[in-house]
Amino acid sequence: MEAGHVPLGPDHTYWFATQRAPQGHRNGDGELRHLQQIFGTWADPVPTLLATTDPDQVLRNDLYDRAPARYWARGPVVIAGDAAHPMRPHLGQGGCQGLEDAATLAGLAAREPDLATAFSRFATVRRRRVMAIVRESQFIGRVVNLRPQVLSAAATRASVLVPEYVLTRHLASIAARGAFTPVR
Repeated sequence: MEAGHVPLGPDHTYWFATQRAPQGHRNGDGELRHLQQIFGTWADPVPTLLATTDPDQVLRNDLYDRAPARYWARGPVVIAGDAAHPMRPHLGQGGCQGLEDAATLAGLAAREPDLATAFSRFATVRRRRVMAIVRESQFIGRVVNLRPQVLSAAATRASVLVPEYVLTRHLASIAARGAFTPVR
């Protein structure tokens, strides 16, 4: 089980929680009530987030965890986004990295008449950046979801010791380096 959250300005928070369950499973008492039963005793702010969430705003999807693909391009075929490099939600970068993939692919394909060459270059250009983000997201997930639960609570509470400007600068550095810098 994992849980995490990302503040989105002063009035909103994106949060997520995971639990192993059979594919397509639904909770009869409602998803939010189920989450409150499972995560209600976790370290703050998880119980507070659950208590202040509108049940109609809870979105439940099956989530599948797997290793990144070994090959992203082979001849005239390329994969990108989650197909190439799925990542845990702890940095909120899964969709962002998929968009960067698309922008990089578009730029390379526009300059390279041979798509197989463009696709191969795409895999080379993107792999280092994306895999660093995949590893960091995975690491954060491990830290904030340590077991026994007392370790998770200690890690969560200790995170407030990191000055906000340090965290903001780090997250900005992830967002600032992107595919929107032309690939040469």
